Amino acid sequence: MKTKEYSMREMIIDQCLGTGREFTREELQTEVNKGLKARGMQPVTSKVTILQDISEMNEKFYLIYEEYGIITEKRGRKTYYRYRDGIESIYNRELTPAEIEKLQEIRTLLQGLKGMPRLEWIDQMSVRFDQQIIGSNRTIASFEKGTAGDDKFFLQLFNAISRKEVLTIEYGPFGKEPKERHIHPYHMRQYLRRWYLFAKIDGKDFVTCFSLDRIQSVRKNNDLTYIDTDIDFNHYFDDIVGVTHPDGKEVEHIVIEGDRWSEYYLRTLPIHPLQHIESRGEEGCVVTLNLMVNPELEREILSYGEHLKVKAPESFRKRMAELSAILLDKHR
Repeated sequence: MKTKEYSMREMIIDQCLGTGREFTREELQTEVNKGLKARGMQPVTSKVTILQDISEMNEKFYLIYEEYGIITEKRGRKTYYRYRDGIESIYNRELTPAEIEKLQEIRTLLQGLKGMPRLEWIDQMSVRFDQQIIGSNRTIASFEKGTAGDDKFFLQLFNAISRKEVLTIEYGPFGKEPKERHIHPYHMRQYLRRWYLFAKIDGKDFVTCFSLDRIQSVRKNNDLTYIDTDIDFNHYFDDIVGVTHPDGKEVEHIVIEGDRWSEYYLRTLPIHPLQHIESRGEEGCVVTLNLMVNPELEREILSYGEHLKVKAPESFRKRMAELSAILLDKHR
């Protein structure tokens, strides 16, 4: 398996030989170690490593052209390496079928971002990939576009989180006038096509959820020092559906009963990744979840209509009965 270190060594060797000069193994190793050190990587200590790298690069050339791209010449006690005439870089060569397959996998992952805020370089890369490698304009998979406005500040917010920068945003909650807030951003999450930013407002000790499509402006705030968080966002959403983390609520053991129609969807499209199907039978199934009750959970259950019934806890069962009655009354 190729390592990150190997890829970096190959790139440095390629840059050296791409100058048109010839190098000894010692000279290449010196240049490689300079490049590795500049990137915080361990230097090469064995001369065999560089020779193996050259051999590996030549194998790549041979798979395409049936000849080596790196020429070896021994003069006296020294051996020199250079690119064959007409070759400027190993990266200008055609790709092997295995490399094309791997790029297709990467491309598929990147295409997943197209339904999110539109990052133009992904679109441009995809078009070039289709034209130059796949040779087809057939769309294999598509993704839903995010909410209008998501893409306006997505990259700026993403970079601010990465760089731990304080931001000043102008934010207008639904039905209210926009207001300026100084925030410490930590995480972004998409739910039902809308992107949300999780951040602490300066001076507050709790995390607030901001919808990206309601942010009016964003600018870096150099007057405040960034305050990090000890929240582990890998597990922040373990106890909720969606993005609303209700203040003061405890996790409850929720029991839901589904009929035969809903049983299939509950198995293949769980309400929450940590749900548990307690039983299945001719009449349907019983599902349990340990979650905080929030609006997203209520909406998810309501979306099943008459096919789901909340059995416990009693407070949540009554709440869903009230919402169902209101919904029924609106349709009379």
